[in-house]
Order: sequence, then structure tokens, then C-alpha cells
Amino acid sequence: MKKTLVIAGLAVLSTSAFASKARMEALGQGSYSYYLNDSRSVFLNPAALNDMKNYVVTEWGVGQVADSSTAPRAEGGFFREMGSFAYGLYLGNNGDTRTTTGAAATFLDHQNAMDLMLAGDMGVKWGARVHYANSKDEATNTITRKNSAFGLSLGVTSGDLEGYANLALSDKSEGAKVAGDMWERKPGMQIGGSYKMSGMTFFADYSSTNEEVTAATGSTLATAAGGTFTPGTAGKITHKTSDMTFGAARVHEVNPGARIITDAQLVLSSDEVSGSVTTTQNGKVKSTTLPVTLGMEADATSWLVVRGNVHQNVILGSSKSIAGKTTTIANSTTVDAGATLNFGKLKVDGMVGTTGTATTTNAGVTTNNGKAGVLSTSNLLTRVGVTYSF
Repeated sequence: MKKTLVIAGLAVLSTSAFASKARMEALGQGSYSYYLNDSRSVFLNPAALNDMKNYVVTEWGVGQVADSSTAPRAEGGFFREMGSFAYGLYLGNNGDTRTTTGAAATFLDHQNAMDLMLAGDMGVKWGARVHYANSKDEATNTITRKNSAFGLSLGVTSGDLEGYANLALSDKSEGAKVAGDMWERKPGMQIGGSYKMSGMTFFADYSSTNEEVTAATGSTLATAAGGTFTPGTAGKITHKTSDMTFGAARVHEVNPGARIITDAQLVLSSDEVSGSVTTTQNGKVKSTTLPVTLGMEADATSWLVVRGNVHQNVILGSSKSIAGKTTTIANSTTVDAGATLNFGKLKVDGMVGTTGTATTTNAGVTTNNGKAGVLSTSNLLTRVGVTYSF
């Protein structure tokens, strides 16, 4: 529940044109940005491939579905120009982690994904991306477990205006405890766009998911989406989420080698469970946040770029429970830092200070946040991405 205006000089800046998740996260943007031009933009709007092509990128990590700065997922691909077109192949983009819990983990994950991209410029820049994954497991249990997923993304850019539609058309896993068990993500979407005006970028985005977990008769499937199935009894639980984001951003070039990045976003979210036999879980949780990001990026030397940001909810930042009780989202301030090492056409991006041991304890549960507010000298960079342009 996961991205322009950039000064012309920034858009063509060699240190930033081809980058990775590390750069985006160090600037407080998640895995891609709604307004920063970066190679990660192709996953929001495939028309961005027209502006960034002829490169290979590798995101270091391990083969897994989930992805975070402290536990990155291995992925990567190449993008190349072909006459008036551009195309790309990307591997390992395993889609969103499932929002359902418990029983969803019993099903075969969405994995070994492949993305094919094509873009062109016909006065209006356009792009398309096809996402596909298919896997099977006949050995782990006495039944066959299967997963298949398919998605389609379309985008256009015309002058100061751009728009996109990312459609998750299907994602289905069959077989968990018995053959009839099923996890399915119904068609979902992410649609939005942006407009540049008077040195600002204004953007809007809407996304939604709809997941169902079904236990067949005779299944011992235990839990899913906030509820408990009665062992041996058929049942279905539905889990829906939606997010609306409205924002404004500005990139101010202090000098040819330094930039200040600011944005503010109003985010309206909902999370709804129905069909749970644990009736207190049936209902909708809503949240309203207004996160603000203050970031900077500077060319320290010809071979080193440093960047960082501070990010926090301001004024708004609360959630309303199923029972209608409102709670402020506490301690929302985050700080991230990163750097790029430039070796000509080869660039190494990474996060700085993500290998600490800071922990928090809530309701008796201790969580390792992975960041202790220190510069770790045992690791030069984490969340490493390597890009080679040609």
C-alpha cells in the first residue's frame, strides 16, 4: 500500500537519472515516487520508460515475497531503446504482500514474477507493463498447491500532465489443507495522475484491494483475515482495503549540485473485514493522515551523492476502530539517509544506518526496528542497488 515535478536540471542529472529503491526510501518516497523522476517510476507509470532506458539494475537481497529496507528482496532487470520504442524485462517483482493473516500463509505465495514493458513516443508518451507469475507445489503437502497472477499497467505523459492505471487482474492460490481451500485477490486497481504548475507538482492516487480466504468442508485451515474458521467447516472471509492520496510537492535546486525536496500528502485509508466468525473483527477501520517529508540530496564529490529525509504526520494522524474509537498514530517521525557511489556508468546506491538494533515493546511484543540512529561502520551500505547504463 505502495509513487513528477523535477527541475529540468534534476531530471537529467547523471547521479539521479538511474537509481533504485535505496534512493527512493532515503528521500522518504517508498519504492517509487509520485513526483520524483527516477528509474523506479516505471512501476507507477510505464510511460516513464521513454525517459530512462539503456540500463541494467540489480536490487540485492534474497528470494522472497516481502520486501523492506532491513530485509530486501532480490530483483532486477534491463531496459533498452529500440528505434522509436523502448522495452524492458524485470524479474522478482513479486507484487504486494498479502494483507490477510494466518491461513493466507498456508497457501503458495505469489513468486518468481516477471514484468514485460513497452513504451513509445507518438507526440504523447505512452507505456504498458504486463505482470505474470505462475507456480506449483506437489511435494510439500499431500495435495497440489498452485498460484497464478496477472496484472496490466498503462500510462501516458503529455507535457505537464500524466496519468496511469495499474490493474491487478488476478492473483489466486489453490490448495492449503485440502484441495478446496482457496486464497484469491479479486481485481484491484491503482489509478492516478499528476500535473506540474508554477514550480509545483500536484498529484492524486487511488488504490484498492479485495481478498477472499475460503476454507473447504473438511479443512483444518485455522485462521484468516482476523477471524477463526471452525475446523472441518466451510467458510469464507473477505478483506478489503482502499487508500486515497492527494498531495503537492516541490523540488528546489539550491545550486547545480544540491536539491531540497518537500511534499505533503493527505491519505484517507480504510480496512474492512467481513464474514469472520470472530464477530468483533467484522467491520471497517478508517485512518486519516497528513504526512510531510523534508528531504535533501547533494553531490558531495564527483563520485559521491548523499541524501536524507525526515518524515512525520502533522496536524492529522489518527485511526478510528470498528467500535468508533479514535486513536492518535503515535511516534510517526522517521529519518532515513542514503548515498550513491559513482563509478562512471556504474552506480551503487544504498541506505545508511539501517543495521542497528533499536527495539520497541508494545503489549509484551518486542520488535527490532533495524535502525538505532547510529552510523554503522560494519556495513558501508544496506538496501543495495547497482545500476549500469549503456
